[in-house]
Formats: sequence, C-alpha cells, structure tokens
Amino acid sequence: MSIKGDVNLGDLLDRYYNDIALQRTWHRRERSIIRNIQKSPLYQTRISQINESSVAKYRDERLKTVRPSTIVRELAAVSHCITIAQTDWGLNIPINAFKLVRKPKFRNGRERRITDEEWIRLVEADSLRGKRSFIHIVEFAIETALRKGELLRVRWADLDLKQSTLHIGQTKNGYPRTIPLTPRALEILKNVNFKLDNPHVFDVKYGTLSSWWTELIQCAGVRNCRWHDLRHEGISRHFERGLSIPEVALISGHRDYQMLRRYTHIKPENVAAKLARLSARSE
Repeated sequence: MSIKGDVNLGDLLDRYYNDIALQRTWHRRERSIIRNIQKSPLYQTRISQINESSVAKYRDERLKTVRPSTIVRELAAVSHCITIAQTDWGLNIPINAFKLVRKPKFRNGRERRITDEEWIRLVEADSLRGKRSFIHIVEFAIETALRKGELLRVRWADLDLKQSTLHIGQTKNGYPRTIPLTPRALEILKNVNFKLDNPHVFDVKYGTLSSWWTELIQCAGVRNCRWHDLRHEGISRHFERGLSIPEVALISGHRDYQMLRRYTHIKPENVAAKLARLSARSE
C-alpha cells in the first residue's frame, strides 16, 4: 500500500498496521488503538488539518471514558506512525501534533506485592479446582518473571536443564534472551507432564489463563491483583535474593534500568531479615 499527497490519518494508520505493526508479536494492541481512533473524526481528517488543538480535543474526549495511561499509549502509537511516514515513506508532514500535544500525567508504577497470607489463600483456592489446578503455572511465572505471552510460548526445546536456562525467542521488545532458572522453577518443570503432541510446556491458551486467574483470585478473596503483578513480584524477589540490577535485567529483559526500577518494590521486612542474617554471619 503506497500513499502520496495529503491523506487522511486513517490511511496512514492502516498502512502502519499492515506494514509495521503486523510484523510484531504484540500487534493486537496497535489494532485496538486504531479501532478506537476510527470512532473519532480524526480518522477521516486530512493529516495537514490535524494540529495540537484537534489532538487535544480527542485526548480530552477519551479521558472521559478511559485512564490517562491508555491515552498516553494511543498518542505514542499514532506519533510513531507519523514519524515513520515522515522518515520512511517520504511524506511531507511538517508537524507531528500527536508528539507535541500535552500528555496527561499518571502514576505508571504499581506497588502490588503478594503477601504470604494471600499466597496461602491462592494455594488453598487452587486446590479446590481439581484437574484444573494451575498454581504451578502461577508460581513458575513468579520464579521467572515472564510476561504472560512469553510464559505460554515456552517450549521444551527452549529449555536447557543441564545448564538450568530457558531461551525466550519472542519478546515484547524484540530482543531474545536466555534466562537462568531458579531451583524452584526447575522443580516445577520436573512435575509438568510432557506431551508428545504439544511442544509447549504449559498447555493452556492466553484467554483461558486470564479467566482462570480471575476465578482464582475471586475464590481466594485476593483483591486488586493482576496477572502482570506476578512479574512485578518475581522481579522484586530477585532483588531481595541479592541479585544486582544487571542480573535482574538479564532475567526480566529490561534494557533500560530506569524502567526496571518501576517494577521493584522491596518489602522492608525482607531487607531487615537479610540484614539480620548478614549480621549473624559476621559475628
């Protein structure tokens, strides 16, 4: 699909999705963003007529129904699309209004940790699920700090049990990584049934796992806990074990150490216990 002259924003977004976003693992998010913009007059507006004022109007209308973080993601996606059009597609677009418009402020980091008491309730609630038990998947997610998509793509062929490592080929940022596995993660793998007709370690679909998690936390009475909080929990535990920032980044896949800090909320009581152990060794 080629584009010439003064075109609608929708034309740019459609080409961006087909030529750029579809090549990514996480293209569904971009598709969702484009569908939201399709409902706005901006979609049919010529790019030369879009300015900061018109984008600000879109921003303010969306803020009535969605969170500020959602708006920031939408503006960033469209801004990237226009930048591609300027640099790679040779379109003369003097101003990228989506980049210049003021972004709503929001607190991006969550401080949600799973308490010992909550974990006991989760294990007990999972025991009632019988054959649908999946607490081992939950615990593996914490031990590896994998994203949900990465977790469900883990194949037996990606594991090197002799070296205690796992290779993750498809990642959110496009950079494959090989991570070390904890003794507990290895123990979990030893108890997973190997199926000849399925190369994946965990035989469950993305949507199914999401619904299982919702059911589990409701049954356990655990409030305000998202699946992604398991990754947060895992990263924080690695720091509490004494790993350095580069070592944790190797596991989590963060290339920006500042981004990694957002996910880390160490429990003061765990630090106190560690200090006590270190003090005992020195005596």
